Amino acid sequence: MAENTQTPPPEKDKAPRSYATEDPLRNAEYAPLPPDITLRPERIELKHNVFVVSVTTMVFISLILAWLPLFNALLAGAFGGYHAGRMKRSLAAAAVTSVMVPAILGFAHFISETPSLYFLWGLTVWQWVLLHTVGMFIGAVSGAASRPLITERNLARRV
Repeated sequence: MAENTQTPPPEKDKAPRSYATEDPLRNAEYAPLPPDITLRPERIELKHNVFVVSVTTMVFISLILAWLPLFNALLAGAFGGYHAGRMKRSLAAAAVTSVMVPAILGFAHFISETPSLYFLWGLTVWQWVLLHTVGMFIGAVSGAASRPLITERNLARRV
């Protein structure tokens, strides 16, 4: 289908027309696509697992802020829980992270030459693990609760 648009010529006694706001003459003709070519989807489809990325986010933030007891887990749980989107997935990611982060720090302590973990600010390891676990679950619940229930990730196109 052809679309033709013309603008009338400007009148002599008025101000000159603006070339920026008026549409020029347009001729558009659309040809049909060949039968072996299809259109690409308009949206970007991510190929990763949401649970794995949520756990990775929680672990990464927890390890970076490991020297801040309770705050590291609250922040990590909030970001990871928000990314998880659902409460069940968020709590499962928090459970995995509550085991992984102390295990990683324990392994790092095992292979290091220092006799104790000085970054714990005077807490024992078990007190730090308790604060980390409690903070992780509180952060995960708050992160999942702050996410809207319907997002683009939850919507699908009808075929």
